[in-house]
Amino acid sequence: MRRHVIWNDTEPVSTILVGRGMTSVLTEMVAGNDHRQVAVICQPSTFTLAERFANVFHAAGIETAGYTLPDGEEAKQLGIVEEVYRFLNARHFTRDDLIVGVGGGALTDVTGFIAGTYLRGVTAMYVATTLLAAVDAAIGGKTAVNVDGKNLAGVFSHPEAVIVDVDILDDLPTEQKIIGAAEAIKTGFIQDTDIITAFEDDGISTDIENIVNRSVAVKTRIVNEDFTERGARAILNYGHTIGHAIESTTGRPHGEAVAIGMVAAGHAAQHHLGFAGADRQVAVLSQIGLPVAAPEAKLETTRAMMALDKKRDSKGLRMVLLEEFGSPVLIHPDDATVRAAFAGIHIV
Repeated sequence: MRRHVIWNDTEPVSTILVGRGMTSVLTEMVAGNDHRQVAVICQPSTFTLAERFANVFHAAGIETAGYTLPDGEEAKQLGIVEEVYRFLNARHFTRDDLIVGVGGGALTDVTGFIAGTYLRGVTAMYVATTLLAAVDAAIGGKTAVNVDGKNLAGVFSHPEAVIVDVDILDDLPTEQKIIGAAEAIKTGFIQDTDIITAFEDDGISTDIENIVNRSVAVKTRIVNEDFTERGARAILNYGHTIGHAIESTTGRPHGEAVAIGMVAAGHAAQHHLGFAGADRQVAVLSQIGLPVAAPEAKLETTRAMMALDKKRDSKGLRMVLLEEFGSPVLIHPDDATVRAAFAGIHIV
């Protein structure tokens, strides 16, 4: 088992545990605390695993109840959040109690938002059941729901612990591994180039435990440098400016949209900074099985959604580009750079 820690100044705020046979670790952590009750939040796809945890908590003498959200992005709605608030109200939930989220990236996004806002903050733990959640969404304290655009209502709220059981990830369908690989290889593009090489050498069959630990190490290191995204942490959004717009307007899964967004950013960087790695990006993403273009996306619709991007500031749209692999920069792109980005992913 490997332990990664996120710190706020000198205080540890979140522990990420990665290993095999990890499901027992969560039950030991919960049973070892003084929580009066636990709310286990899951989705239909993770109900069986969540029920197993709930039964173990209950057997340990902890009052436990479960709540099932819709799968995927459908869970990330303010109306759904209100339903869960009322569920917690009915159970007389307090700040001494615990929320456990069992699922993928959308589930941890909304569970964290609920935990961060209910009673102005209650303790949460996550079991990340997808590669995307394990390397990105569950880590770093970003929580959100969708309001018009992607993740426009949110709060920084770190879970006390994130459990990543590699045995669960190994059993994922190949399509789910491919979608999650986009966020993993993003960390390779922006900082740890050994991740790129691992995927180039072995494709989607690469050692998933190595990939998760390397990706989590990148993310925790960056978050520890910039706890609430006032500066350097923005580089974790590589591929997301256009990727989120594609996700929102075409319905593509998050990982696919981010992969396409990274290709777009590569072409933008080639135009704006002379980046020489655009073709290598396309090659490794294609090798994994990720898409590298979105010809079905409409130019005006995509640009309009980009205008809602949460990374914009008073000067306008911002994009993360690469000078070279491992050297990201944050820029305000001019129109020619944006056009180069769209041309690179066949949006005309």
